[in-house]
This record gives sequence, structure tokens and C-alpha cells, in this order.
Amino acid sequence: MSATTPRSVISGKPYPVVQVDDRAPATLDDFTGETTFLIDLDGQSYLVSGPGVPVEDGVRVFEKSEHGVGKDIRTWLVCPTAHEASFVATHLGIDVPAQAVKGGLT
Repeated sequence: MSATTPRSVISGKPYPVVQVDDRAPATLDDFTGETTFLIDLDGQSYLVSGPGVPVEDGVRVFEKSEHGVGKDIRTWLVCPTAHEASFVATHLGIDVPAQAVKGGLT
């Protein structure tokens, strides 16, 4: 059985989070543990599922291939923005320096 290839994303680009676990996100804690969130991928919805782990700059979410299980596909950093109860998710590609995603404030 082969997994489908996920849609392309730009590493280091912050994408707005629209929902987390079928509701509007309120705090970074909403992204810890097993989580599913929806981002706005340049006008189209993209679903990310997997475990979220708190880190210094936000929550690191390990996107899985099969709705939260399976092999790792991508690693995302979810951070708050300067706007209240607003969050962005940034794909942490191997070519993205840490400084590019620190803070996430826009």
C-alpha cells in the first residue's frame, strides 16, 4: 500500500490556521497532543494531522501520512501571530534556517 503524495507547500512560509479540531483555535495548547488542524494554503484548505509537542517557539506538529498515523510527512511549527487568537503554521524544511520561523509574529 502506498501513501499519496501531499500537496506541495513552501518551506518557511507561514500559512494561516483556520481551524483546530473542528473549531477556532484559542491557545497554543489546542495544538498539543494528537491534533488535526486546517490551514489556508494559498486559498485552498489543507488538513494536517499528527502529534503536537510544545517547544520554545510554539508547538511542533509532526504531520503523518494517514490521518494522524503512519509515517512522518512534514514537520510544522505552529506559532501565535500578533493578532489575538490567531495562529500560523510554518513547514520546517531542511533548507529553512531557524531564524526564518522564530517568533511567527506577523
